[in-house]
Amino acid sequence: MGKSNSDHFAELRLSMEAEGGELLRAFVREASLVEGVPPMTASLIAADAAQTWQILCGSRTNAERAAVLLSSSIGEARARILLNGHSRFSAVVGSLSAQVRRDAGLSYRERGVDGWEITIHRGFEPSREAIEHNQEPIATAAESTDTVQIDVPQQSDSAAIARCFLAVYGHNYVHREVFSPHRYWRKVESGELIPVVTRDARGEVVGHVALEREPGAAIAERGEAVVLPSYRGRHLLERMTEQLTDEATKLGLVGIYAEPVTTHTFSQRNDERAGMPTCAILLGAAPETSHSKDLPVPTAGQRQSFLLTFRFLETARACEIVAPAAYRDVMTTTYGRLGVGVSLRESGTPTETRSMTSVMVNPWGYGRIRFEMIGSNASIELSQAMSDVSSLGARAVQLSAHVDDPGLPLLVESARRQGFFYCGLAPAFSEGRDLLLMQHVSEPLDINELQLFTEQTKELAAFIERDRQSAQSQR
Repeated sequence: MGKSNSDHFAELRLSMEAEGGELLRAFVREASLVEGVPPMTASLIAADAAQTWQILCGSRTNAERAAVLLSSSIGEARARILLNGHSRFSAVVGSLSAQVRRDAGLSYRERGVDGWEITIHRGFEPSREAIEHNQEPIATAAESTDTVQIDVPQQSDSAAIARCFLAVYGHNYVHREVFSPHRYWRKVESGELIPVVTRDARGEVVGHVALEREPGAAIAERGEAVVLPSYRGRHLLERMTEQLTDEATKLGLVGIYAEPVTTHTFSQRNDERAGMPTCAILLGAAPETSHSKDLPVPTAGQRQSFLLTFRFLETARACEIVAPAAYRDVMTTTYGRLGVGVSLRESGTPTETRSMTSVMVNPWGYGRIRFEMIGSNASIELSQAMSDVSSLGARAVQLSAHVDDPGLPLLVESARRQGFFYCGLAPAFSEGRDLLLMQHVSEPLDINELQLFTEQTKELAAFIERDRQSAQSQR
């Protein structure tokens, strides 16, 4: 089936403040370029949207939030601004056409019982490649792109790969080994890293994605993804992901996961198309500076967060879990999206007196506490572990335990009293066993600033925020 003529591509949510105009402009321009809109048209529609935003912000009465959506079809780009507050904006909406550029297409309509939808249109001459992509099935169109090639990198490509990451992320990328050709290639030779690259017509590396796994692990992370800005909009990330998924199947892996950023939705869209639903939201997992330097950063001023997406490579899976009452529905819903049948075991009591735990803090200030076994002393053990990771500099902490551990309800109850709240599931992360994740964030972090692509992810974020408020009320 072919691509539809109107395809929602990217979304930005932000507070209605005039200062957000430049963020909105950068978002609309970058999203347009990724969608294949010509640079001149992308700049014009971005300026149109920013001008409209400034006018609208003059009519808002409080810190309302709005959504900005960018989509395109053959020969047209559209930026939509969704507003709440019908009466407040009624007067200004009708006068917009007289205040924005005369060559910009502008339309508006009432949205629901209390809102407006304003759409800015810009036409352009579509390229032959764009027309073919919209008329042919996605897989066929991808194969027809003959100006690039996807293959396995050679050692001589290590420096070029480093330059790609430097061009997009600066020196702020989390996986530091990509900047060291020697360290990078050592991981490739050991089998820890399984990469693919995209080359242009001259053979130069313009994109990279890799599977990374620990020796003997049942799953691998699909990450270290980068595409140079001038090559975005060609679905290169999707093509490289497809090749890596095939490779993971050949290796006999149980599943693959990814941790897409929440500063934009481009990577999340790729995961959705790859059949990788969101299983968890990792709040505050990296420093504020961990983001691409060429894209807008709606989450500026707070630690950066990631999603955890996952896909099982085998079918007809089933598992038995001990689900705490507060999390039973959200856990079974997530398993359903993963295609896993779940049976609920009656909550019991810990089979051991003493818990078995491990702690660590990575260089980015993200701590992890793992309960390998939950004992009746779980509350005391967690307090000590939290003290340990805090002394090691943790600014956000993840707590994990096996979903089939009979002591899980006891641990969850104790953790919520200590300020932990729901994070999600990590399927097959512990030698094939699934983990329940909780989290603790010691710094202010507005979950509403996260840029989320799917409705399912937004629903999970809303549940996490409710649980955070509930856990804080118990302290």
